[in-house]
This record gives sequence, structure tokens and C-alpha cells, in this order.
Amino acid sequence: MPGLNASRRTRSPVPVIVVAGFLGSGKTTLLNHLLRTAGASGNRLGVLVNDFGAVNIDALLVSAQADGTVGLGNGCMCCTVDADGLEDALLSLVRPSAGIDAIVIEASGIAEPKALIRMVTAVADPRLRYGGLVYVVDAANIDRVRAEHPEIDAHIAIADLILVNKVDLISAEDRRGVEELVAHLNPTAARVPTEEARIDPGLLFDVDEAAPDEPRSGQLTLDELLLEAAGHDHHDHLHAGYESVSFSSGEPLDPRRLARFLERPPAGCFRIKGVVHFDVPRYRQKFIVHGVGGFLRIAREPWDGARPSTELVAIGRGMDREDVLAELWEAVARADDPEDPNGILSVLRHVPE
Repeated sequence: MPGLNASRRTRSPVPVIVVAGFLGSGKTTLLNHLLRTAGASGNRLGVLVNDFGAVNIDALLVSAQADGTVGLGNGCMCCTVDADGLEDALLSLVRPSAGIDAIVIEASGIAEPKALIRMVTAVADPRLRYGGLVYVVDAANIDRVRAEHPEIDAHIAIADLILVNKVDLISAEDRRGVEELVAHLNPTAARVPTEEARIDPGLLFDVDEAAPDEPRSGQLTLDELLLEAAGHDHHDHLHAGYESVSFSSGEPLDPRRLARFLERPPAGCFRIKGVVHFDVPRYRQKFIVHGVGGFLRIAREPWDGARPSTELVAIGRGMDREDVLAELWEAVARADDPEDPNGILSVLRHVPE
């Protein structure tokens, strides 16, 4: 859809995606997969991994990768696990020279996801936005893990996207049982069954399908190293993609009704992006929306001569397309709507000061 994918020269806020899951669920496997597939498309990932050791995929030279741990020629840059330390690490990854398209935090297996979400969403820098909690479930061992660590249920319940991983290791009947359990614990999150945590990275962040503008020089970076090891087969036989629902309207939207949709996205929706037009005095600018789960970041820009309109895309898995479109059409402003002078406040509260 035109206008929704920012180029490298006019960059949107970089999504910060938190990957959590119990020990052995497949978090590092997911990270390696994302590095391979994103790197093949010319995208750059920044990574905070293993108790927040910061790894700038473009800036640091890779010497080895073994046993699921990233080995760096000059060691890891570490920060303490607090809000200030996390913010410093994130900001070090989004300097313009790095050209980072997304940042992935691989949390340790014993991390508390809610605390990580609070720290990421507390970062006020406009170059960053929260990109969601991806929770990796070990479908082959979920019963044992839940019995030993009952807090796992609460972690699943707050996830924005759930990977039901290792489905190739269990029977079809057991897989249905795990998916039903996950749906019971979190009925609204998008759920993706995976083998070896293989998902399309386009579900998590905007992927540039074009080849990199310029060839890379110097020593191999981590994504190139992984590509070489995989024989450049970056398609990776993805077993589950994603679906998107597009909505366009030349009519202005009602801010209160749209905010209700964005704050409570439909079941199966992982993220929402696009531009919105409101016909509200003093607020007729272009509103740029980035939403994941119930977390929103909205910015305002001039239309620069373009005709005001609304273009939104909902991205996820398991969404009901007709329900999504029906809710969005319901948000279109109507001539008989009563005056609502405070309705715009429901949108403005998501615009950083």
C-alpha cells in the first residue's frame, strides 16, 4: 500500500520486539531465523541478547557462532537490567549510521516479560516504538513446564504473538490440545504453529523485499554469516505466514471509535499501521499510526499537498477479515454523529509530547 512502508531515508520509528519463552523453547532459533531471512532482504536487525548484551549486527564483527550463543570478536557490550541501562542500549542501536530496521530483545528464559514491556514502553525517544511481546511455547514440553513453573500461564496471557513451536515433534491430536490450551490462556493474540521457530519476518516488522542498495564490504556480519552457513537458501521453507487486511476511506474517521478499535484490536491481530484522517478543527493533519497489541504510538505530520484519506493495514494470523473491516467502517464519521469535542483526546493521548 503506497505511503505505508518508509524508506531508509525517511525512517519510521524502529520497532523493539521482545522475544520471551522458557528455557529451550526456541528463542535463539527464532532469532537466528530472523537474522537469516531479514538479512537476505537487505534489512538490518539490532539485537539485545543473553541478559541484555548489546550486539549491533552492522557495527560489530562476528568471529563465531556456537551453542546458540553469539560469539563476537571484541566481546559483548553489556548493560544492567534496568530502565536506564536498557534505554542506553537501545539508543546505541538506532544511530543513523547503523540503518537498523528492527531491534529484537531475546530475554533470558527466566525473565519476567511484563517488566521488560514496562521498560521498553517507558523509552520516550521518537526513534523507537514497542514492537510487541512474542512468546515462544515449547509444544513438546508444555505440560511439564507448566507443572514446574505455573507462572508461564500469566506470561502467555500477556503475549501479543504466540509461537506454538516444535509442532513437528508431537502428534496432530496433541498439537490441537496445545493450541486449544494457548487459545484458552490468551484468546486474542495471534497464534502461529511453527517448526524450528520459522515464521515470516513480515509478521513482526516491515520487510524490504528489494535487494540492498549497495553491496556490503568488509568482514561478514552476523546475518551474512548465517546466510552463508545456510547456503543462501533464505526462504527457509516457512510453514506459516501471515495475513493482512487493508482498509481505505476518503471520508474522515471518528477519533473515539477508531481509538477503541486500535486499543482493543480484533482477535488474531498482531499489529496495525497506516495513516488516518480526522475532520476535527485544529487536528486535520495526517495521523501516522503504529499499533501492536493494545500499545499505540501515533505521530502527526502535514499532508504536504496530498489529499487527506485513511489507509490502514491490520496484520496477524487467524483474523476474521469481515469483522475487521466492519469495525473499521463503523469508525467512519457520520453526518448525524453528535458533537464530541473531547473525542480527539482519545487519540492524542497516544501522541508523544
